[in-house]
Amino acid sequence: MLSILIPTYNYDCLGLVEELHRQAQTLSFPIEILVADDGSSEEFKRNNRKINRVSNCKFIELKENVGRAKIRNFLSEKAQYNLLLFIDSDAGLVKKDFLQNYIYAAQNSDVVCGGLIYDRPIPSVLSSLRYYYGIYAEERSARKRNLHPYSQFSSFSFLIKKRIFQKILFDESFTEYGHEDTAFGMELEKQDVRIKHIDNPLYHLGLERNDDFLRKTEKGIETLYCNSALLFNHVRLLQAYKKLKKYRVQSVLATLFRLTERYLKDNLLSTHPNMRLFAFYKLGYLCNLEYKQKSTK
Repeated sequence: MLSILIPTYNYDCLGLVEELHRQAQTLSFPIEILVADDGSSEEFKRNNRKINRVSNCKFIELKENVGRAKIRNFLSEKAQYNLLLFIDSDAGLVKKDFLQNYIYAAQNSDVVCGGLIYDRPIPSVLSSLRYYYGIYAEERSARKRNLHPYSQFSSFSFLIKKRIFQKILFDESFTEYGHEDTAFGMELEKQDVRIKHIDNPLYHLGLERNDDFLRKTEKGIETLYCNSALLFNHVRLLQAYKKLKKYRVQSVLATLFRLTERYLKDNLLSTHPNMRLFAFYKLGYLCNLEYKQKSTK
């Protein structure tokens, strides 16, 4: 009845699979757990291969990295049951009835999102930017997420009926990091698919070091810029950028960004990054992309 699908890249998720398997033993219906490796290094694949020793679990190795969208579509094709539960590999279980909560909520919804939280206290100051941003921007109660259910969709943890997923699929044109889940949420809304957010969170454990997360943020903004026409109505950063363009002041902000970039990075890579400065950094970086594009022509 339930296929648990976990895409992974350079992360040891054996513990997660074992915990999910233990919970699954209490359910009265069949489950499978499929983990697809997206071209990880050998050190991670070596331990994750032990997943194959767990009953009804399978570790599938892809020869090359295909990206976050395509690997999820791949997993859906391999799944044998009618309910698909996608979980990112860097997740940790919070509740002992995590699986049961999802199954119960799925009785009245086509898509269910459980949310995520961050453990306290901070695990490492080397990941302070990712940690504080996660708490600031991603920790949301179900009540708040249900106010804007489609724009709050997250691929970190969600359950969906297989027939619906395979009608929509993740957009495989998103080959670079970022916003494939935004596009998926938009398509859910377009197709008038019922979506429900519940308080059934997982811990987000895989926190990048500050410099790595800042680079991933920049890559995500570049993806956003390349897909701005598609994503405009669903991303606040784009809406703010378009407003600046309307009043023709985006070049001023781009200049200010270049003048303050070093100072901003010093703060964001520190042990106590300021989230307001991070918001300005992202908007300035987006404005500066247009400047850089024009300067190369």
